[in-house]
Amino acid sequence: MTPTTGCGRLPEPFHCWIPRSISSKQTGFGIGRPRPRAEDQGVRPQLSVIVPFHNVERYFAECLESIAGQTFDDFEVVLVDDGSTDVSCEIASDFVQKDSRFRLICQRQAGVGAARNAGIRQARGHYLSFADADDIVAGTAYEYLIGSLRRSGSEMACGGVQRFNSERTWPSSLHHGIFDEEAIGTHITRAPELLGDRTVWNKVYRRSFWDRHGFRFPHHLMEDAPVAVPAHVLARGVDVLPSVVYFWRVRDDGPQSITQRLFEPTVLAGRMMQVRTVADFLAEYSLDLKKAYDVVALEHDVFILLVALPHIDETRRSEILRFTESFLKDSAEGAVHKIGAENRRFYRLLAERRIPELIRLAKLKPYSTYL
Repeated sequence: MTPTTGCGRLPEPFHCWIPRSISSKQTGFGIGRPRPRAEDQGVRPQLSVIVPFHNVERYFAECLESIAGQTFDDFEVVLVDDGSTDVSCEIASDFVQKDSRFRLICQRQAGVGAARNAGIRQARGHYLSFADADDIVAGTAYEYLIGSLRRSGSEMACGGVQRFNSERTWPSSLHHGIFDEEAIGTHITRAPELLGDRTVWNKVYRRSFWDRHGFRFPHHLMEDAPVAVPAHVLARGVDVLPSVVYFWRVRDDGPQSITQRLFEPTVLAGRMMQVRTVADFLAEYSLDLKKAYDVVALEHDVFILLVALPHIDETRRSEILRFTESFLKDSAEGAVHKIGAENRRFYRLLAERRIPELIRLAKLKPYSTYL
């Protein structure tokens, strides 16, 4: 495919910058480490890593260096340019030129889901993984995850996540309590806390498992959970590993990431579609899992929709109120009583249609709660 945008000069200096908040010991790689060059001899790589990108020039090289420096080196990286208009494409091209494990395909901007699907179609590896272009993969992540899969025979392996910015790192609240202990060959029916593990980039999947179930990412935003949750359900065995494998960035300068743009209309619409898709899937597969998911959604995704109410116009506010009221009504009996008392107050106001009070309360909720 031909790139849809031109390429400009690389930013100077062009190197891998490691935030002070993440040490070389944490990532497993350091600046200046020689990068192996694997010559392509037509042999199928063990692992394919799919990295979609769009206008991430500020962070992109750092992400790609973290992948290039992995202790497990039998992999290919499929870079998918989703219509970038900055120099991200040039940064990708530089890695392709210096490391034959990297390949670049380009498409008109269609979103992360479509870009990931395009990358998967080009991927040749026996295993499949994903990375977002502004994040960092821990240096031993793929050795750790694939090593577990080889020993266990499980169909997917997942590991711990930390958030970071330019100053510090901290545990991901989304993944709280999930990766405290190792569990090999487990399943979400035995470990329902895995309903909180709704991201795809802290995992390695067997490609045969992926293809057997025909997983595809939706084209709306918030696209991880409609794949991550069904994969947890359909896998015969899952390895849950306690070490951190992925650093999930909170951008503290420049354009915000999708997950930081909490109250944008397209993000809110994607969140509603995500919740509906996952809830419908679980309702067909297991009522017990659906009941457990109701609690997870009320505590997180549906709650974020309520907190958005003061920040959006009347039309979208009405849409979100209809959605949240419907979800609350259809949720399992007693689900709302299993969430925290502070958040439970929001749903009481919603159920009683005390919307002005609900909006006033939502204004007091700090934005940083969700990062």
